[in-house]
Amino acid sequence: MANSGFYERIGDGKFFPNEATIGPWSSDAQHGGPPCALLAKMMDDFSRSDSTFISKISIEFLKPVLFGVVEVSLRIVRPGYKVSLVEGELAVNGEPTLRGRAWRLRKTPNRVPEVSMAEGLVLDPEAFEVLNLDAFPYISNIEWRFEEGSFYDPGPVLVHARPKIPLISNETTSGLAEMIIVADSANGISQELTMGEFVYVPVDLMISILDEPIPGEFIKYDARTRIDSGGVGTSIMTISQGGRLKASSLHTLYVDKGKA
Repeated sequence: MANSGFYERIGDGKFFPNEATIGPWSSDAQHGGPPCALLAKMMDDFSRSDSTFISKISIEFLKPVLFGVVEVSLRIVRPGYKVSLVEGELAVNGEPTLRGRAWRLRKTPNRVPEVSMAEGLVLDPEAFEVLNLDAFPYISNIEWRFEEGSFYDPGPVLVHARPKIPLISNETTSGLAEMIIVADSANGISQELTMGEFVYVPVDLMISILDEPIPGEFIKYDARTRIDSGGVGTSIMTISQGGRLKASSLHTLYVDKGKA
């Protein structure tokens, strides 16, 4: 199919996942990145207004995101000119699977002085070697260029990444959606304990957004995972583009020995 994406649109608020959504745990389950991005896109489209943008997204994982018909429902919780709140739910085969909330804030050019938006050195992502990953379909549909660390080694990473395909076939993908497609990988790319020997179960994804990334360009992800011996962890990520801070994200993790 021309310009095939992670999903096919099959109706009003309805989608069907392509193979590219499949994650590491099962061929019957999607990676969290594409469905989180889809829910975020739908909340963004539903609540869009002039001079406002999504500044905070929180998504709760109610259960694994299985492979099946995806349907998104939405509602405005708090309307407002300066601040508004939208809620969304993503169901798979009729079963509620993700719940999300998105805050929209109004932006006005030069309303206040800019503070601490510079983030790291501006390095050309193309200067770093492409790491071709094919362990499962989702990861092979992202272009990865590691500046520091590696997918194969434990520890923090600095990586430039962007999706190779659109979120929805034959539709334009926003910078917000592109960012979230990758951001959900925070605990995977910065794993401290070997996957296969240990299982990481994210229960949420929270992103505070200062400025929406430019679509189609590399985004830089600075990710670190910390784990308590009791089996609770967190993955924290700083997200930038062109040397400017764009967002910060946080995953809460259940960690245990064994496989999912």
